[in-house]
Amino acid sequence: MALADLSPGVVRFYFDSKAAMLVASLEYLAAEFEERVLAPVARLKHAPVEALRLLVNLYLDADIASPRKVSVWYAFWGEASARQEYQDICGQKDEEFAALVRELMERLIAASGATHLDADAVALGLIGVLEVLWQGFAFESEANIDRAAAVARSLAYLRSVFPGEFAHSAAGLAAARTRGGASSAGRLSHRRSGRGARPGVA
Repeated sequence: MALADLSPGVVRFYFDSKAAMLVASLEYLAAEFEERVLAPVARLKHAPVEALRLLVNLYLDADIASPRKVSVWYAFWGEASARQEYQDICGQKDEEFAALVRELMERLIAASGATHLDADAVALGLIGVLEVLWQGFAFESEANIDRAAAVARSLAYLRSVFPGEFAHSAAGLAAARTRGGASSAGRLSHRRSGRGARPGVA
């Protein structure tokens, strides 16, 4: 209700059940993700470095990956009965997202001459990095989320695969180091036990 800025009375009038409200919320978030992440990134396919940088920033932005919105995605994976509904609403978009990331990797590999790299593997690696960071957001309040550090970590992954690309800012690197891998790794096994799917993670 808070996510949609609606009063409890309005919600009860329009939705027969909590499940119906949750489905409507997921449909809204899926459409928002397509409009605000997939479409802008796809328009930059001709410039894969810029497109991937934009992807990371949009995917981790507070408007897309707020704790409340992340919780809606995960709610569908808390109950097995909801997973088919998720697939019906988001399955195609997940496939489109994965295909887009893979195409960007293919373009960047071709442009950089790094033909030893496997586009599928590199794309899966980036999606996995983003997935773990989303899991972290789900367990934090907005005030405790360091989005600059999350972006820096994602770009560090890309930079490790494509040396010379995705230059970091000093501030972003310092934030990533301050937040540190130790604290994140310490919570990772707990988060993975509740692993779910979000947009782009098929």
